[in-house]
Amino acid sequence: MPYREKRIFSGPILEVEIFPISLRQKKQPRAKKKKLTVPKQKRLNDKNSKKHLIRLINTNFTDEDLAIHLSYRDEDLPENEEEARKDIKNFFRRAKYHIKRNGLPALKYIAVIEYREEKEGGETARLHHHIVMSGGIDRDKVEELWGKGWANTKRLQADEYGYEALARYISKDPRGSKRWTQSKNLKQPKVEVSDSRYKSKKKIEEIAKAPEDREFFSKKYPGYILNSCKVEVNEITAGTHIYIKMRKLQI
Repeated sequence: MPYREKRIFSGPILEVEIFPISLRQKKQPRAKKKKLTVPKQKRLNDKNSKKHLIRLINTNFTDEDLAIHLSYRDEDLPENEEEARKDIKNFFRRAKYHIKRNGLPALKYIAVIEYREEKEGGETARLHHHIVMSGGIDRDKVEELWGKGWANTKRLQADEYGYEALARYISKDPRGSKRWTQSKNLKQPKVEVSDSRYKSKKKIEEIAKAPEDREFFSKKYPGYILNSCKVEVNEITAGTHIYIKMRKLQI
C-alpha cells in the first residue's frame, strides 16, 4: 500500500500528514508544490475551517503584531451583524488612513465577529470583534480609531504551537456563529506533497509504535522539533494515518 506525505508550512510550524493512497491516486498527475487556497464554500467543515485560520495566523503574524478585542458602549451597540460589519470596515478604513499618513507598513489583519442571537432566557447578546493585526499602530491609537467603546490590545505571544490557542479562542462559538474576514495581502500556507518519502509499510508501523521519538522526526525533518504525533488506524481499510506537528528550532 503506497503512502502519501503532505507537509504544510505555516510560519514556524510544520504539519505533516501521512496517509495511505491507492495506486490509482499515486499515478494521477499533481503539482509537487502548491499553496493552500482560501476556503470558498459557504458552509465549511468546522474542523477544516479552524485549521485554515490557525495556519493563516501562523503564516502571517509574529510577536511584533497585535491581538485586539473590541467591544461596544451601550449607546453604540449595533442591532445586527450587518451593522457590526460596517463598524469593523470603518475601523480598518481609519487604520489604513493612519498608516498611510504616517508611512507605516501595510496593514494586515484577520477579524472575527462574535455574534450570538440570544443568551439563555432570551436576552440579546452583545456583539464584539476579535482581531489579529499587524503591529504598526500604537496600541493607544487603536482605541482612538475604534471610537465605539473599549479596545483590549496585547502583543501576540507564540507558544510551541505558534498562535493556535488564540485562533481557537477567537473561532469558538458553540451556540451561535462566527465570521472571519481577512486583508487581501495575507500569504497562504505552503504545501508540499510526496509519494516517495514513505515507501515501506514497515516504516509507518515503526512510527506508529513510537510516536514520541523526537530524534527520528528531527532527522527526518531537519531544523524542526516534534510537538506532537497522533496515530489513527482506519477501521474499514486498516490503513494507518499519522498527523505530526513540529516547530522550527530557534537559531
